[in-house]
Amino acid sequence: MPYEQTIELALAQGVVIRFSRSGRPIERYAVVLLVLRDDGWQVARLIDNRQGTHHMHRYTSKDGKQPAEVFHPGPTNAAIGAAIQHLKDHWEAIVESWRT
Repeated sequence: MPYEQTIELALAQGVVIRFSRSGRPIERYAVVLLVLRDDGWQVARLIDNRQGTHHMHRYTSKDGKQPAEVFHPGPTNAAIGAAIQHLKDHWEAIVESWRT
């Protein structure tokens, strides 16, 4: 049975970081900043390795998912830690830019 784990970290009312990973060692991960709106949870920022590299997608409430940008050049564990810290440190600015 594959190993999977999901953790949520509340930053403010209606703003959470959701971190999920699968595999041992970690094969895939995603760190997502979510914002609660009347129509449910919306993605404001996604950092993952789905395309084989550590990359980030910005989202806007109007245009949705934007093209991938390189996020971290290092190993997976370091990239995950950096992703979580980045979202913790910058969530207010990210949410503001997502709204515009």
